[in-house]
Amino acid sequence: MNLLRIITDRIAFNRKSHFWIFFFVLILLSLAMTYLYLPFIPGHDSYFHFRRLQALMDSIGESPFLIYMDYTAIEGYGYFTKGFYPDFVLIPFAIIGKITNLDFAYHFMIFTMTVLCGVFTYIAVNRMYKSTYAASVSAILYTFALYRLLDLFHRGALGEAVSFTFVPLAILGIYEIIKGNYKKWYILTIAFSLLIFNHALSSLLMFITIIILVLVYYKSILNEPKRILYLVISGIITIPIVSYAIFPMMEQLASNSFYYEINPLTSVTENTLAASVIIPGMFMGIIYPMRTFAPAIGLLLTCGIFLRLFVYGKSPRLRSVDIGVIIGLIYVCASSYWFPWTIFPFNKLGIIQIPWRLYEFSSYFFAVAGGYYLALLLKSSLRKFVAGGFLVICTLLVLANDAKLYHDVRITAGIEREASLENLYHLIGLEYLPVKVPSVGYLVERGDSIKSNKGEVNISNFQRDKGTLTFKIEQTADAELELPLIYYKGYTAKLDGTDLSVSESDDGLVQIYADKPGEVKVYYGGTFTQKASWIVTLISIVALCVYIFLFKRKSKTGLRENE
Repeated sequence: MNLLRIITDRIAFNRKSHFWIFFFVLILLSLAMTYLYLPFIPGHDSYFHFRRLQALMDSIGESPFLIYMDYTAIEGYGYFTKGFYPDFVLIPFAIIGKITNLDFAYHFMIFTMTVLCGVFTYIAVNRMYKSTYAASVSAILYTFALYRLLDLFHRGALGEAVSFTFVPLAILGIYEIIKGNYKKWYILTIAFSLLIFNHALSSLLMFITIIILVLVYYKSILNEPKRILYLVISGIITIPIVSYAIFPMMEQLASNSFYYEINPLTSVTENTLAASVIIPGMFMGIIYPMRTFAPAIGLLLTCGIFLRLFVYGKSPRLRSVDIGVIIGLIYVCASSYWFPWTIFPFNKLGIIQIPWRLYEFSSYFFAVAGGYYLALLLKSSLRKFVAGGFLVICTLLVLANDAKLYHDVRITAGIEREASLENLYHLIGLEYLPVKVPSVGYLVERGDSIKSNKGEVNISNFQRDKGTLTFKIEQTADAELELPLIYYKGYTAKLDGTDLSVSESDDGLVQIYADKPGEVKVYYGGTFTQKASWIVTLISIVALCVYIFLFKRKSKTGLRENE
């Protein structure tokens, strides 16, 4: 026992080793997670994200601006997921997929984002609470939180699951502006940019959380008005960086109306939870009283916040952790059916669709609380070592139990990998289909054919080559041709190299006007906004990197001069 105490004391004294010990444990747990959830059985939205990644892989090397259509969707009619669901974070994994294959790229992305989630949480908590132990415990609790596992595997909600990785950076960024070094405003800019590049709804909820934190700590901002300036700067600089995601989306939304506007996939009130789900969910993880799919906070996080009963004393850091717990509990309550979602201002948040998305942020606040409370309670390095080991064992039990539940539930789901009308071509609710399209069934019945909506025309040599449609007009007299392509702004049509007018038909398909014979070529070439936004994003990222480099060099120079 004395030898163990000596070893743990030496480890505790050598603070430089703390991160690497944590990182080693994080890698082991991430590998264990990857192994336990094999074989992979697709969650609710998994194949939708598979399609996104595959479409991006197909476009790499073909378009310098990564402007592309998922041309294989809906029997070749095409579906412009990219215009509404940002893909920037997927780019490095799509490159890996080109070298390997789709399945490897998808699973490598899950593993990588899990590791980064842990690392970013460690950095954020250590910076805010000056405790490597609290940072380590918080990072493990948050990275392997039950709700994150549900997103990753059961739901296959890749966008929301990956957003977990950037939430700690956003919290760190707002901390620096409110309490820390406000000249590090760029942390919030980077974090928010990554959130927007990945998942719009998580970005919205993060924005709401930041507003709450700003209101709670308004005195710190008012005492130093410069902090308001840097908060505004952070927001303004974010806009050009995320141009690649937001302006093409806004352009598409302004150009047409889509299914989600007239027939939302789901609503907030339809997805609220009963107390009989919320309360048991606070204790799930180690034991599943009902082996079923349900959003849950989990026993480990619940035990973490209950540690507050044994913590005494007052301090600004302890108060900030307590505030986080209160926000987290409010978010849990907001997932319930009795929360006033139909009353202003909450009725304006119907776009989030699923109120228990807020569990993502509750999980973070509870994880930080568990880590910090435990760090305050445990004084000796030996006790911290034993508690840390016990946490790792409990985390492995959670992974093993949840993986068992995942396989038990998903094995009976019967989702076919091959896209078909029965599974809506793995496009979830087809919410980005133009409203003029009668139905996806209509497209299948219509078939792969060109129809004349006006005039007579003879067509030959009709072919598809990936995303390019070609055919020959033998003779025509002012014809309007409806093509087997769903209309989205950005289609290009050429007749013998000359641009043709492209419009939307009454059935929501691409329509062209032709008044003479010749070779026709139609493809999705994108818009000026899409190309310009991509360039603006690249220039903005480079400019921000240069600024950060110069800022850090200036800071180091200032430190040397003061020594």
